[in-house]
Amino acid sequence: MLSGTLWSVTSSLLSLFYSGMQVMVPCLPPAPISTSGLTEKYMGTWHFVAATAWDESDLKFYQTVDSSLLHIQKGANDTLLVTESTRLGDTCKKNTRSYFTLSVLDPFLFRTDYDAMALIWDGKFINCPSCMIVLFVDENEEARASLFARDEKTPDEVIQEFKSKMECVYMEDFLKAPLKSGYCKLNDAA
Repeated sequence: MLSGTLWSVTSSLLSLFYSGMQVMVPCLPPAPISTSGLTEKYMGTWHFVAATAWDESDLKFYQTVDSSLLHIQKGANDTLLVTESTRLGDTCKKNTRSYFTLSVLDPFLFRTDYDAMALIWDGKFINCPSCMIVLFVDENEEARASLFARDEKTPDEVIQEFKSKMECVYMEDFLKAPLKSGYCKLNDAA
């Protein structure tokens, strides 16, 4: 009971601090979406558009990727089941991972193998209501912000706005999905 109250007070103070920081640094993204906010709007299929990072080497995962689809659905025990279908050259690869959250660490999502975590922002931050931004931090402590959209075609203005907002927080290394060979179907990938 006491720890819950303390966490609630601490969380409120951190939220207030972040709001103050947004006034001083207007390019900071809004607070990430809490897990309770990950409603049906975020379930379903998303197309990878672009990624940014503080260090170019953090983008190495995407340097060989032509295209990628992400499918998010509710899993058992309040988890999110995330299936990714990635085209690497002529090959399609499929990975399915589960993410969970701890109420005291919400909005952080942790992969069930504890090797990665993620935060999700609504695309309204970049004037794209049909987009989302996901910050991934993997087991090698490589961090990248990835832009995903509902549609296969994302307007150049949205991509530029994403790039600009990420540069403002010093994520200056940028990579756009080439999309030369098309998307793999989620059920066709190996």
